[in-house]
Amino acid sequence: MKQKIIKGNLILPDRIVENGYLIIENGLIKDVREAGQASDLPSADIHDYREHWVSPGLIDVHLHGALGHEVMDSEVSGLRKIAEHQAACGVTAFFPTTLTAPLEHVVEAIETVRVAAGQELPSEVAGIHLEGPYVSLKRKGAQDPKYLREIQEPDLEKLSAALGPLKTLITIAPEAGRNLDFIPRMVNMGWVVSIGHSDATYDEAIRAIEAGADHATHLFNAWREFHHREPGGLGAVLDSHRVYAELITDGIHVHPAFLRLAVFRKGPERICLITDSLKAAGLPDGTYDWGEMQIVLKGAEVRLKDSGVLAGSILRLNQAIRNVMNWTGLPLPAVVRMASLTPAESVGLGKTMGSLERGKLANLAVFDSTFEVVATYLRGKKVYPGSEER
Repeated sequence: MKQKIIKGNLILPDRIVENGYLIIENGLIKDVREAGQASDLPSADIHDYREHWVSPGLIDVHLHGALGHEVMDSEVSGLRKIAEHQAACGVTAFFPTTLTAPLEHVVEAIETVRVAAGQELPSEVAGIHLEGPYVSLKRKGAQDPKYLREIQEPDLEKLSAALGPLKTLITIAPEAGRNLDFIPRMVNMGWVVSIGHSDATYDEAIRAIEAGADHATHLFNAWREFHHREPGGLGAVLDSHRVYAELITDGIHVHPAFLRLAVFRKGPERICLITDSLKAAGLPDGTYDWGEMQIVLKGAEVRLKDSGVLAGSILRLNQAIRNVMNWTGLPLPAVVRMASLTPAESVGLGKTMGSLERGKLANLAVFDSTFEVVATYLRGKKVYPGSEER
């Protein structure tokens, strides 16, 4: 098979290779070359992005929808539209995320995600994130309180049967009911357990971490308040290096000062930039149905119509990178890592994607100097703008 070469400023995990070359074959990265190693390049189709950044494809492990579609619609066609939106953001793999709802509706959404995961989409469905219904009423955020519940044995059996081999990330409040007791069982099933929408104390969260929870859902949002005598779950997450923490970096959900607190405390190796984007992403201001509730999009904010509570975002992951660069001053490879390799590692996919390294999937995003998306490649094939023959 004829090889393909991508030329540009390559963002590697630890450095930038200016005017470097990625050699791609059979959907994988075969080699990474410095600018001075071009004399013996193979005969190949060359895509020249010498004025741009060539990044690993971005990975979003927490998003609900875009362009008027959401995961709970349980429509493969809707997931395809969401995938198209992700490709336009430089995202090459994502975890469609459910909402608190009757268990049968969650199962229906899971089954639809499994179908979509087996199809060729412009951004790969790499797994699923179950956000609710096993969360705290006090910290429900925008989750529908009518359907909150504690974990029960039959629930795990139903969810496991629906999920099959699908990579699974599940958000729970460990202090609710017997949720803590089920963490080792879920970890043994291969699920990644995330603390979130939780009113856990520091000690309760530490017990959850010791039981196997190693992820934190949109840190600072829908958590017990941070206090110097009772640091709560926030303190436990910041105190434990083993826990990966999600951050919504739109400047609305988390103040830049608290973003810096998390990033500099935990490091880029444990921070996952996410969007938590809703169906309103990519749409004009207005009021939209959202399950049995309604959301209002005004400017960059999405809120529940009845209470005014923040309800996800319309953030694009490439914008999240730009914001973190501006707010932290960290080197570009470190910031990109938080939207690629770190989220991949957090869900057990770091060996196959998330960085520009030999043997990994040739999932790439090309950005201009302002981090707007120029092109997106999935397994070596351009999927945005337009697409190559599949």
